Amino acid sequence: MPHDIPQTELVPAEATEAVLNHLARYRLTVFAVLERLPEFSAAGLREIKNVLRDCERQTLIGSAPLHHHAKYWYLETAGAKRCGLAEQRCGFLSEPAKLRALAMLQFCCLSDRPRHRLTADDLARSFPSLQRPGLPSGYYFDPVGSGRLGLARLDVGRRGRWDRVVQSLRADISDHLHQPVFKRLIEAGRFEITVLTVFRQKARRIEEALAQRKDAGAVPLQVVALPELLPLITSRC
Repeated sequence: MPHDIPQTELVPAEATEAVLNHLARYRLTVFAVLERLPEFSAAGLREIKNVLRDCERQTLIGSAPLHHHAKYWYLETAGAKRCGLAEQRCGFLSEPAKLRALAMLQFCCLSDRPRHRLTADDLARSFPSLQRPGLPSGYYFDPVGSGRLGLARLDVGRRGRWDRVVQSLRADISDHLHQPVFKRLIEAGRFEITVLTVFRQKARRIEEALAQRKDAGAVPLQVVALPELLPLITSRC
């Protein structure tokens, strides 16, 4: 993001709320995403870092290593309570949870076009009939055109078994076709499923496997490679 535009003074309270609300939605964040928040559009690096330090001094957020020399920020208990979240949604993340959250953050906030991760509260307000135990947490909204609801699934295996990926997607398609709200969205062309994976080669193989299954065409499917996740995976080895 360019930093030679005229800068305006940040409102500390608004900046703090922006950081907390963002973390409540994505569970973790990185500096490259924070720079893109509307509240920081005219802010400099030092101002953003000052907001983060102030939030950490108030124990609203914390930070931990992401991989190598990078770090991420997360909600502390006080920050979660301020956002009306349960304590299970705060604190540093386990490695699997960190990978899932980073994939969703990368896909929604740093990919080719911005998307919006949907929380359980978002779904309850917009689709109250969807409330049920075991509802996936990877729903998002793509605002392009008339808008499309989507479900993101993460696959980070290094090797094959493309059939397992396809089998999982077929189960997702069947599950959503049996829910009236989603069925209407599917028939209107306003629902999609996205597979997030790390390796471009595996993304191509999954796409090839899907192309051979005609029944997978009931819902628009896309496979997105996120090689930016590779440092996180290799740091765990």
